Amino acid sequence: MAPFTRAAPLAPFALLLASAAPAAQLPESQPRDLTGDGRVFLEFATPTSEAHAGVPQRVELLLGIERGFLERELVPLFARSLDLPVELRAPWMRAPRGGRWLALAEPVGARSLALDGELAFATPQADAERDGRTFALHALAFEWLPESPGELVLDGTELRFAYASAFDDDPFRGRLPRDRVDARVRGPIARLRALALPEQGRPPQFGGAVGNFTILTEAEPREVEVGGVLLLTTQIAGQGNFGHFAAPRIGPFDGLRVLSERSELVDGTLRIECELRVTEERVREVPPIEFAYFTSAAPGRYEVLRSQPLPLRIRRPMQPALADVLPPESSLLSPPALVVGGVIALVVLLLVLRARRRRGLPSADEHAMAADFETRLIRPGGDVTRLYPAYLAARLGDDPATVVTPDLAQRLEREGAPAELASRAAALALELAAANYGRKAPKEVLERARATVRELDHHSLRS
Repeated sequence: MAPFTRAAPLAPFALLLASAAPAAQLPESQPRDLTGDGRVFLEFATPTSEAHAGVPQRVELLLGIERGFLERELVPLFARSLDLPVELRAPWMRAPRGGRWLALAEPVGARSLALDGELAFATPQADAERDGRTFALHALAFEWLPESPGELVLDGTELRFAYASAFDDDPFRGRLPRDRVDARVRGPIARLRALALPEQGRPPQFGGAVGNFTILTEAEPREVEVGGVLLLTTQIAGQGNFGHFAAPRIGPFDGLRVLSERSELVDGTLRIECELRVTEERVREVPPIEFAYFTSAAPGRYEVLRSQPLPLRIRRPMQPALADVLPPESSLLSPPALVVGGVIALVVLLLVLRARRRRGLPSADEHAMAADFETRLIRPGGDVTRLYPAYLAARLGDDPATVVTPDLAQRLEREGAPAELASRAAALALELAAANYGRKAPKEVLERARATVRELDHHSLRS
């Protein structure tokens, strides 16, 4: 069946009931209950009522109106003309817990009706025969994305309409009902259950992605000299819970240093751009990027995508010719020049050694600490209040039990972290030390911890 969409709200005037003032009309708040009368019915049709969290669940609501009743007796509810003069009320559409309703495209050949006071569309179906009656059928489709385990109860569904058995023909206003009656038909209850994702077989790289995906990487330029920078672009496409999972980790790579990283969701594709600096001549490729996800197709299982390695050609940095940098031979060999040159060379050497000691590139071990933090964080039982202080302690060579102190920011700054980053890292550590949510830390806190660790991963903190 074609999907349902909700359009723009009806204009204020359209919410007024259609003009008709018969003495026998019931107030709108007390419509006649025609549930079981047989002329109008509502039915839910769901392919499955149970799926894993993160897997969209399709819900279809079938509206049936006896053909003769629809064509001869139904009268408009609103001043605005609708293809189907009815209003569907679905309280479960408003402020759902544990997930969200997805916006779907307007179906082709749809018929207009009202849904909770807004314009909506349903798809006509083939007429059906029931108990000797012919019914006009229309289907509304919804798609529910559960974001956490639990149950959603679809209760309180109603179809509101008005009908009459006698009419007057007015030359100016057309066909007017003489005995208008407001009525309703109550729908059944449906339940949608979202299951927790299984622990068994969960890869350490899993960041919460559910669906079916593809991965593609590209690097420019492919030929670069040592010390040069290339741009690595990773694209995750497909169908899934975009916006609700962590981007795959880029690096650490041997001989390639991550300088910056940014990600954005564009037209249903997650695009991640990383600047990589080449630090060693022996680099031959950008290694594969791994992305783990849980398949939404039955039976669900974990999959790990690996992009193709990207070959690189690394050149040695260009060296100036000796004739361009050496002074004339006579001045080069004079005793005063030798003394002055030796002193300058010694000072430069000491400054270089000190800079490398204090602000050198992070070592492989330091990169491994950041990678280990993220890996442990997404594993079952990963507790950010314990893992984050442990990471800081490992980087500072301290004891995890005593690393969180009021002067943590000053210690991080003394060891080489930028002042602003040191302040944020220490503030987060103090916040986690005072928290009591343990393994159920809010997503926002987990993302801040990941981002802080990734920033610290760009700096060597220990002498």
